[in-house]
Amino acid sequence: MPRVAKLKLKHVVPAVSRLQGYLDPQWGEHGAPWMLPKVVTAYSKLSRRTCDNGVCKVASFMFGSGDPTLWTHEQLSPETHEWTRGEFGPAPLTFFKQIVRCVDLGHLVSVEGRPELPESFVAQAPQTDARFSFITGARNNCFLPVSQQRTFDHFERREPGRHSLHIIPGYGHLDVFVAETAAQDVHPIVLGELDKAP
Repeated sequence: MPRVAKLKLKHVVPAVSRLQGYLDPQWGEHGAPWMLPKVVTAYSKLSRRTCDNGVCKVASFMFGSGDPTLWTHEQLSPETHEWTRGEFGPAPLTFFKQIVRCVDLGHLVSVEGRPELPESFVAQAPQTDARFSFITGARNNCFLPVSQQRTFDHFERREPGRHSLHIIPGYGHLDVFVAETAAQDVHPIVLGELDKAP
């Protein structure tokens, strides 16, 4: 994750979670319920000047760092960017606390209280025979492309040549799916990987 996003997870999330159980991108569009959410919304809007979409601004604050975090604006059509206003809702702060645990350890760990999951997902070989294709944008400000590279390397060490990695130039986090040109640039990669399935 970008350094600023890690700092927010470690210092802002614990402070906010004492007073608020969730964050909601819709505050950027429909207003926040009380003072703390109003401050989060105002900061999100003031610190992100690349668009006039309040949901985009608050979602960018919530899910990482960068302006914007979840996509690159130049990849989205105006219609898709407008569509995002209605596509994001409340996210519990417990979600971000789980991400902090994973960031601290450098890998995915199970959610507390779920005995059917392993404590660490890297302590043993994956318990599946699935083949994975890791696809991310080179400009991903939510989870840096290096995280996909490291995950791919982990799988590659265990089963060389079985899995694949695609880092798409010019793309961010979610625009690999919803960008105006994703049908030409990314979707053929996805379809090609699905065609390789046994």
